[in-house]
Amino acid sequence: MPHLSVEYPVINSLMGHNRQHCLQVLSNQSIDSTDFGHWLAIPSQCLLLVFRHQQCVAIDAYQIAA
Repeated sequence: MPHLSVEYPVINSLMGHNRQHCLQVLSNQSIDSTDFGHWLAIPSQCLLLVFRHQQCVAIDAYQIAA
């Protein structure tokens, strides 16, 4: 997977961590997120943290639908 350039470098450090840890880190950094299904959305960066077995396995970009 190509390295994504994100405004908050702390987001890149979330790979491999569990969902609760990721939510806590984002909250501590005052980064808004939305938790749903197998994803954790970070709207300010248009990013999704993808979870498998509660571990962050990918950081994907998304586009806002018109």
